[in-house]
Formats: sequence, structure tokens, C-alpha cells
Amino acid sequence: MVDGANVRFAKYLEGKTLFSKFKIASAVVVTAGLLTIGGIANGAGASWSYTGPTGPSHWATIDPTNYALCADGSAQSPINITKTKSVDLTNLLFKYTAGEAGIFNNGHTVEAEPLGTEASTMTLGGVVYPFVQFHFHAPSEHEINGMHYPVEVHFVHKTTDGKIAVVGVFLKAGDKANAAWAPFVDKMTAATADPEATKAEIDWATLLPSNKQTVRYDGSLTTPGCSEGVKWNVFTHPVVVSQAQINTFLESYSGNNRPVQPLHNRVVTFDSTATK
Repeated sequence: MVDGANVRFAKYLEGKTLFSKFKIASAVVVTAGLLTIGGIANGAGASWSYTGPTGPSHWATIDPTNYALCADGSAQSPINITKTKSVDLTNLLFKYTAGEAGIFNNGHTVEAEPLGTEASTMTLGGVVYPFVQFHFHAPSEHEINGMHYPVEVHFVHKTTDGKIAVVGVFLKAGDKANAAWAPFVDKMTAATADPEATKAEIDWATLLPSNKQTVRYDGSLTTPGCSEGVKWNVFTHPVVVSQAQINTFLESYSGNNRPVQPLHNRVVTFDSTATK
């Protein structure tokens, strides 16, 4: 499933250097269904996939009513992050509450959503966004200077009035298993379409990198209907998991990444705040 290639790249984000070794999945899983955000289907139109006649280049044509932005949008995601503007930004504030999670397979990825009554939140720009779920893409959807990480996890947050903010976390392979990620990884391949069927106790905050530096930009959902107005926050530092854990992600799904989209006139900001 993996081609074994090791990739090293440097000159990461305005002179910052980051070296990464990873393996890129070559297998592609073709599925159909809907990506859910907090139990709400994103796109009520035709079935879509990541390859062939229902793949990303055809999303808009398979359902012109619901998926038009996938072709016509001017602020689409993901993007290739190459040039950024340094800005001293207010750090993201996470108030994640550990608890029981429902783990389920939605037909395009595996998700985890909190089942408890106490809400977890992320604050960005003075707006408090409730956390609704995370899911993954392999390889990463965002690129760094044209390079992928093996996995990218999207932590999705949504307000009651529909504002969406997504936090992107890259995963890369290291020597040891990551205990914080084990409860999710160990249940992924057994997950069904029922969130109540597969459960695990997850400490959400421990899944994030210790360094909270981000790049930020305005974009879209990366699945049909590609709705824009999404606040993207991509961590510059990856989380390290074992190669075995990476392989479990790839056994669940690989090739479920939308190709990068044109940046157009958008500005990608790099958080230059010293204290994280």
C-alpha cells in the first residue's frame, strides 16, 4: 500500500526549516456517500468519489445545483502553502473536554465526534467555535512547497449560526506509537456507519501538536459542495505517530484527498507570535 519513498524538504514558510520523512500511499479507495459535519450532511446531491467520473474534476458536473462551487469558487481548499505573510496573531484558544467519542465510517473517511454533553470549543478572532468532529485524509490535502504529509486530520468547528473553522493537523511517522492517538487508531478499521456502534475515550487536546503555531487563510470545505467562508488554521508542526499507526490510517482510506486549488488573490498568514 505504501511506496516506501522518503521525502525530505526544507525552506518551509518564510525561511523556517522543517524536515519531514514520510511515505505516500499509492492505493485509492473509491466510495460514495456524504461527509457529515456534526450530523449534518455536507452536500445533499449525487454520490461522489475521489477518482474516475465522480472524482474531484467532475464534482460540479455530477450535481450542478449543489456542487457548483467545486468548479466556480474563488476561495477553494486545499492549497499548496508556499508563500506567507508574517503576522503577530492571537493564538488559537482550545478548550477541549476529554470524553467518549463515536467513531464511524462515512464512506469517504473515518470520523470521531464527541458524544458527551459538555462542549469542547476553539476560539478564533473572538469567535467561539464548538468542536463537532475530526476526520482524516491520506495523503494530506494541504501541500507544503508541493509536498504532502502521509496523513492530515481536520478538526471541524461550527457555530450555531453556521460559521465554520477547521484546524489542520499533519501526521508523520516516527519510532514510537503515539498513545494519545491510539484510542482512535485502534478502532478505525472496525468502524461502521453507526457512531454509536464503535466508541472510545479520547482526550482531544492531547491529539494536537505542542507547538500551536499556524498558517491561516480563508477557504472552503474540501468535499462537495465545497462551501466557502471556512476559516482555515493549519499547524506548522506535525504530530508524530508510529509507522504502524500511519499504516492503519492507510488501511482505512488512502487517496481520499482533494487536489490543491488555485490561491487566486488570497493571502496566507503565518503566525509569528513567539510564545505558544
